[in-house]
Amino acid sequence: MLNDNLASMAYDIYMHTFFSKKPNGKLKDILIEADKSSVQVGEAKQSTGEYPFFTSGSAILKWDIPFINGRNCFLNTGGNADVKFYVGEAAYSTDTWCISTNNNMSDYLYLLLVSIKPELNQKFFQGTGLKHLQKPLLKDRPIYIPDFEKLKTFNEQVNPMFNIISENTRENQALITLRDWLLPMLMNGQATISD
Repeated sequence: MLNDNLASMAYDIYMHTFFSKKPNGKLKDILIEADKSSVQVGEAKQSTGEYPFFTSGSAILKWDIPFINGRNCFLNTGGNADVKFYVGEAAYSTDTWCISTNNNMSDYLYLLLVSIKPELNQKFFQGTGLKHLQKPLLKDRPIYIPDFEKLKTFNEQVNPMFNIISENTRENQALITLRDWLLPMLMNGQATISD
């Protein structure tokens, strides 16, 4: 709930500040692509690692080692358009495109992608049967690139929100791990709850 509220506030700040600004560049001008993952979702379902593992699904799994660190966007490459954002060390599946930006624009990139999600689905996912993200098309999409001062003001407002969201995600993952360890012990009587 708190994460949803923070994400909504960050989105509102983005829309108020940058929506409908005249494009002055292309997405590829700010983009940094992380290496493609070779890990399938099925492999991560068995993992009990400590790092969040992003997939084209909604669940966040776990992995033993991080592939990236920092402020990163994770886009589905198959099915329907979706984009996730995370601050910190993380891993991702082979069906996920991990991107960030130069010049400290990753939070901006994430909110830009969220704002064009319907367009992502309609224009940039193509194919017969299962649709796939057309990365070259998306990289050529015209975008507004804010100047240093506007970006600095925006980041001062939005970065702390996404830091908190990612910290809450880490805390939720730790609580899920604790629950999954404790619940079987309670069920079979190995542990009891005292008054």
